[in-house]
Amino acid sequence: MSDTTRILLYALVAGLSPLALLATLAALGSGRGRANGFFFAVGFLLTQTTVLVLAIVLGSAATPDRKRGHPTLAAALEIALGVLLLLYATRGRSRDEPPVRPAESRTKALLDRLSHLRPVTAFSAGALLGVGGVKRLTITLFAGATIALTGFIPAEQAGLGALYIVIASALVWIPVGVYLVAGKRADTWTERTEEWIVANEQRITALSMVAFGLLLIGHGLILLL
Repeated sequence: MSDTTRILLYALVAGLSPLALLATLAALGSGRGRANGFFFAVGFLLTQTTVLVLAIVLGSAATPDRKRGHPTLAAALEIALGVLLLLYATRGRSRDEPPVRPAESRTKALLDRLSHLRPVTAFSAGALLGVGGVKRLTITLFAGATIALTGFIPAEQAGLGALYIVIASALVWIPVGVYLVAGKRADTWTERTEEWIVANEQRITALSMVAFGLLLIGHGLILLL
């Protein structure tokens, strides 16, 4: 697996976030769809980029030899991230089995708050989500450390960072871009998508984390053998 493919995989894991898509759809359906969606996306992209840049800088500072890659350490990072994803998935399922209602009610409460946004608060909400919860923040830190370990020149590292940001934030900027073009015509699609994701959010999250976790662990072990 090349460094570019590894970063792409990290970005897919971080980007496949039902909560990020739900929050984006709620911002678009808040009555000021274009303005709120735009500022929400800007806030999200800004903080997501900031966290990644900080991770790259810290990773570079902690790496004694930047002229060569560190395949063993990169493999260890893959395995560690894979294990964390499996733990997140297991924890999520253990919480959901008896009472699914509380998790759904928390999501609904969040969506209700986001549906009454103004542009300034939309920016703040997007910025907070861009930092992410434990999952997104952890993966972004791992991605930044991996980029720092590649031994690439700064321009190449910037390219990998840009790839990560574009893919990891796709479920934010794509719906916003569609809404900026379509406007109110996209309201029906927004509502239907939001309803479907609310009903399937936990299942999507758990399955994606298990799949990506096993893939990362398997590839990391192959590199170490």
